[in-house]
Amino acid sequence: MEYDEMKTMVKTHCCAQCSGALTIVWNGDAGEHVLVCGIDHSHQGYTEIGTFSTQLARGKADERLGKGGQSEMEKQLAKTKHPLSTMPKVDLGTNKELSEQQLIALNAWGVSLGLKPYLGHVCLYYGKPYTTVDGYYYRLAGNKTELRIGTRPLTKLEKEYYQIPAGSYAWLAEAWQNGVELPTTGLGVVTKEEFEGKSEKNTEQWRAPVVHAHPQRMAEKRAEWQLLRKLVPLEEVEKAAQGVK
Repeated sequence: MEYDEMKTMVKTHCCAQCSGALTIVWNGDAGEHVLVCGIDHSHQGYTEIGTFSTQLARGKADERLGKGGQSEMEKQLAKTKHPLSTMPKVDLGTNKELSEQQLIALNAWGVSLGLKPYLGHVCLYYGKPYTTVDGYYYRLAGNKTELRIGTRPLTKLEKEYYQIPAGSYAWLAEAWQNGVELPTTGLGVVTKEEFEGKSEKNTEQWRAPVVHAHPQRMAEKRAEWQLLRKLVPLEEVEKAAQGVK
């Protein structure tokens, strides 16, 4: 991870295990700066500092509003906002604007999975519908399962083990329950070819604009998403749901 990226994460993330503030220290053995928990350097993983909108999307508004706060906010939003008004308006892979028909179909698909599309729980990625990270967290909150989830970039040895191509961004997502690390992990990779690739139709444009702009963040999110889809399996529900064309 580059030093500037660490400086940004100090402001946007905290320790996944204790929620402590992050700090940058010099690792003499590795000969580089590293991002660590400011309370306990042995802690592993980072988690994004949640804003209220993030807490609401992940079913955690009770933590700020008190018991019943999440349910009340959902009722208010359902009454005051059109379900399509807060959904992603573009395909997150191609950045192409979605038609109203696509949005309606995507909304119906999300509802069939027990999600709240108006909270950003579903998206279209290269023409296919997906449950977002927030959507999985929402289902996890509904299961009343207390887990801590953290992400971190792969070490050099881990990159060799996973055979990560040179120049790629690679992150690992891990989970802890009652302080005990679970064996389930998620791997997220963004290759150099992917974030530097140009569009075949217009060589002046990036093939994947969002990936190009935020390759590290995308790799982190992919790792988190891969872990969550293992912890919150929706495959059987998705098979019964209608696809988005």
